[in-house]
Amino acid sequence: MAEMSDINKASAAELQQALQVSEERAQMILARREELGGFSSWEEIQQVTGISDATVQSLKDAGFQVVVASTPFRPAKRA
Repeated sequence: MAEMSDINKASAAELQQALQVSEERAQMILARREELGGFSSWEEIQQVTGISDATVQSLKDAGFQVVVASTPFRPAKRA
């Protein structure tokens, strides 16, 4: 089983290797990630031109996952 990696931290080189895509396609994925402030679902990744269900499955098979960063809980300040 592949080691799990956060798609929101993947470099262009990691995407190129996992998907066997051009640097241009990898940069398109990174640009969309930047626009969104990070991917929160696989559907958002599919908004990139040329990213299909099969491509998403390849990312999953390569050990990538979508990790959504949550805001830490902070109790309300008391007056």
